[in-house]
Amino acid sequence: MRPTWVSVDLDAVAHNVAAFDALVGDAAVCAVVKADGYGHGAPAVATAAIGAGATWLAVALVEEATELRVAGVSAPILVLSEPRPDEMAEVVALGGVRPTLYTPAGIEACAEAVRNREAGESVGYEEIGPLAVHLKVDTGMHRVGVRPEVAVATAQLIINAGLNLEGVFFPLFDSRRAPRPVHRGAS
Repeated sequence: MRPTWVSVDLDAVAHNVAAFDALVGDAAVCAVVKADGYGHGAPAVATAAIGAGATWLAVALVEEATELRVAGVSAPILVLSEPRPDEMAEVVALGGVRPTLYTPAGIEACAEAVRNREAGESVGYEEIGPLAVHLKVDTGMHRVGVRPEVAVATAQLIINAGLNLEGVFFPLFDSRRAPRPVHRGAS
């Protein structure tokens, strides 16, 4: 068996992020660094991306957000999957980490973690105001997220729970079949 390796050129990462940042104008750039920066070292890739103009980071799991915070990365982080109820207090304590929510149980666990923080049971959270969260809508991949027909009701649950619905996102399950308005909105 031949040995394999990968060399990551962080200058190339920075160049690519800067090019994309210039392309999108005033829109914020979110660098997805899940799975340890796709195997290239999440803290290093995140730092290069932020230095080149990305203003957000996204990860799949709470432990990935924790790793970035421990490494000193302070940019806002979106957790792309709904944290388990027993992870919500950690999400709140990390500060600047936005959980994705899509189940009533997840919404309630997140609201409870915020209430506990406000009661002084959670430490480390420095932001003021309602916790910013995102809603994921399942548009056909059938993995996670709310069905489109219940998205508005789920958004209302989030708001009624005292959370700040900062964003809504959805993956295109087949971009070739997406309606033209989706393509126009993305450009």
